[in-house]
Amino acid sequence: MSYYTIWPVFACMTLIMALVATPLFKAADAPPSPHPDRLVTLDGLRGFLALAVYFYHSAIYHRFLQPGGGWGYLPSRPYSLLGPLGVGFFFMITGYLFWSRLLAEHGRPDWVRLYIGRAFRIGPVYLVAAGSMIIFVLIATGMRLNLPLGEVASEIGTWLGLGFVVGPDINAYGNTALVLAGVTWTLHCEWLFYLSLPLLALAARHRWLHLPLVAGGLILSLHLSRTQPPYLIVNVIPVYIMIALFLAGMLCASLHRAGIVIRLPDRLASVLVVGLILDIFARSPAIYIVSPVLLMGLVFYLVVSGCTVFGLLTSRPARRLGDVSYGIYIMQGLALATVLRPAPLRAIALASPIGHWALVLLGAAFLVVIATLAHALVERPGIALGKRVGRLAGRTRLFA
Repeated sequence: MSYYTIWPVFACMTLIMALVATPLFKAADAPPSPHPDRLVTLDGLRGFLALAVYFYHSAIYHRFLQPGGGWGYLPSRPYSLLGPLGVGFFFMITGYLFWSRLLAEHGRPDWVRLYIGRAFRIGPVYLVAAGSMIIFVLIATGMRLNLPLGEVASEIGTWLGLGFVVGPDINAYGNTALVLAGVTWTLHCEWLFYLSLPLLALAARHRWLHLPLVAGGLILSLHLSRTQPPYLIVNVIPVYIMIALFLAGMLCASLHRAGIVIRLPDRLASVLVVGLILDIFARSPAIYIVSPVLLMGLVFYLVVSGCTVFGLLTSRPARRLGDVSYGIYIMQGLALATVLRPAPLRAIALASPIGHWALVLLGAAFLVVIATLAHALVERPGIALGKRVGRLAGRTRLFA
């Protein structure tokens, strides 16, 4: 067994599913949805995506913990694909959900309520995670000011901006973002997408325009990703691939709106989904390139068309993990730092692969516990508060 053997991921995932299935996690159960068209398969997918990113970062941590070790490089193709795959599907989910909303409301949503809802959806748990990171950094720097107070306050203020801007190091603590496993860069990309919605809404007003526009945009973005210099967003993802991922989700929404839905027996659709994912891992050198994005788009279309992956995505533990997936995603760095950074635990993790993966499993269990608590005590009340604030703000229509 090596540090980069892939089977521990499946073992840990199975144990976490068994844990979450117990009555201890009833707090994760979402109340009955007022929306009869809510996609249960999409809810079930989210939890697996968040945990995929967690296990990707747990593999990175092995090299990161070693003297002189860096962050990011993995000598294992399966692990190097695992995290970007999860992030890519998250971008598709965002594109699908918001484009579906714009199409349903004919490009004229209540913009004030939409953006207030986003802020209250993202903000509360984000602030808990960012606040915990700030406390961690201040303790790690001995509660001393290594920079002028105004500069430190500015750095902290940037981190409190709900991910709109990628936060800097705080108080000269190197790689501050890695306390959260560096995941907040995706929020910056999500905010860029949200800001584009008023422009995109113009196309959603015409039922004959949205499908060819989105399909054409996807083809163009994939073409530009192959022919233009790979300009990177926050030094992580090529801009045209990021756009293509959002557009792939939007294309699925446009196809559904046009009544183009794949109706396959669930067993056959599940076989196709598993086969396509295996093909990505077997043949793709990276995720943020054209071929895997196309395969992921087909997988996503099958899932939003009702594929349950042999019932896995509609199982109770999958739905619970999906409901708390945002907390799993944004707090994963805190869980990994808790179980792998302290000196005694670091020694265990570096001593053997078994020790490393035992601590990773412990961290995963701790993560789903704190994510469930955050969901019940912070996230769900925050969403409800956002709805009330949105109603008080009135139906202010912008770009009408």
